[in-house]
Amino acid sequence: MKLVIPFLIFAVSGTSGFNVVPITKRYDSKLMGVSKRARKKANLELQTAGAPPKRPGDEDREKLTSGLPTSPPPASPNSAQATQEVLVDEETGLRMISEGRAVMDVLTKQPVKLSDRGDEYRMAEFSPGVAPEVRDKHRIPRSSLTVDAMVSGLSDVLPSPVEDPCNDAALDFVVANRDWMGMEMKRCLTGMKLKAQSEGKMEEAKRLKELRDAYLILENKISAPFRQMVLNAEVSIGPNFANLDIRSYAGTAPYEVCATWVVLQGMRSVWEKKARDSSYYDNTVRSPKNTMEYLTKGDPNRFNADSERKFYGYDETAKMTAWAQKMAGAFGEDEELLKVITPEMRFVDRGMLISGGTELRKAAYEFAEEEGITVEGLREGVRRLVRQLENMQPDPYGKFTRIVNDLSRALEVGTEEEESVYKEHLYSVRKEGPGWFQTYKMKENDFSMLRFLDNEVDVKEGGLGPMDEVLKQLGFGGVVDKLGGKKDARPEELGWIENMDDPEAKGLYERRMEEQEREVVVEFEEEGEEAVMVPQDVVD
Repeated sequence: MKLVIPFLIFAVSGTSGFNVVPITKRYDSKLMGVSKRARKKANLELQTAGAPPKRPGDEDREKLTSGLPTSPPPASPNSAQATQEVLVDEETGLRMISEGRAVMDVLTKQPVKLSDRGDEYRMAEFSPGVAPEVRDKHRIPRSSLTVDAMVSGLSDVLPSPVEDPCNDAALDFVVANRDWMGMEMKRCLTGMKLKAQSEGKMEEAKRLKELRDAYLILENKISAPFRQMVLNAEVSIGPNFANLDIRSYAGTAPYEVCATWVVLQGMRSVWEKKARDSSYYDNTVRSPKNTMEYLTKGDPNRFNADSERKFYGYDETAKMTAWAQKMAGAFGEDEELLKVITPEMRFVDRGMLISGGTELRKAAYEFAEEEGITVEGLREGVRRLVRQLENMQPDPYGKFTRIVNDLSRALEVGTEEEESVYKEHLYSVRKEGPGWFQTYKMKENDFSMLRFLDNEVDVKEGGLGPMDEVLKQLGFGGVVDKLGGKKDARPEELGWIENMDDPEAKGLYERRMEEQEREVVVEFEEEGEEAVMVPQDVVD
């Protein structure tokens, strides 16, 4: 069954005469939008993690919520009709998750079960902490933190063959270092596997793939309770849109209040993005100079004639945005509710409205002093919140995730944490770098999508560059600029991407590169220099 996000589909009637609240200036006001269809293609959902130990300050939260009114519990996710379903695309064979009211354990095909040991353990599932003994054993100090150290640590707790990726040691290691891992670690392990594979190091590539797959399972397992609690909060908040009595539906347990805060912030962020997009389209006339921006701004469904999604003008969208802002603001103005959520959430609630990096870091020191915590602990807490949010669906939580991630990066400026440990693996194009691997061309016809993706063309004024190829294949528009430029010097058809299970693949990279070099020499001798320098895919 599909989950309808209540706060994204409410009616716009009854808002006449409403005073539009200006869109709050946010820390990341220049960020672009997020995918609006990604909710239909969720990551595989795996079983819940065991309840980690309590964090400092958690013992007071149950007392603080004792005065909050009781709200009806959300619909039980334990029925088969409420569970997500695994779907297989008939054309591509890709597996997808159809959203339900419950996060599904794809191993058991049952809904994720939250801890039955009480609210204290559920709060620990929502925001996993690290016990001192676990931190001492598994935490990698920042001074010696490297990608190799993290991969080595994963390898130690996940001996090959990996039969139980969710063993206690692996869970402890990932939770202890999770603030440094997350999405970048997933990308890094993937890149390292591809590099080894491209160089014909099949055993190393298989081991890295094994570690990567296990890490994906661990990350999904740890984040599953968080996602389920947020989905439950959506069910409670949906019917209460425009209700500023937040306590009436925020729940009574600390984890319910925290999940409510996440939903309200996600709702505000996505509606502010919608308002900016609608303002752009209401005030912008499409022209050859802005066509690329015009087509890529906001939700691409705006240009999909078959889409059932409705798009409103700025006036209507701004009214909805104002209500979303008021609801999130009402939570932030309730001191009792703020005391219940975690310290990092309280700081994010305050820090999102601070525009300057220097002022933000100053506020962090003041906040840490008020809370009786260290600034280093606050930065770690915000990073851990980002790791949880990264596992939510980009629609509608992608925008909020980017806000918190940018805020986290701003807090690290001027510290030893500022430079990413993934810099050389993910953000460097040096051939000598640990993240570089040899890509190759695949043979394609003149109208293939591969040809479009392979073209290295600058976008010129008055034209769309490679986008012309897309328009041409879609059957409208025309080629505005002639595709040209230097010849793509990459080798063709190395084939290493398909050779993970081929025992003869070792040394394939070297053999194919030698073959390519011989072919180039022959081509040069037979056709001459001028012929070699002319791109084969020039459009006349």
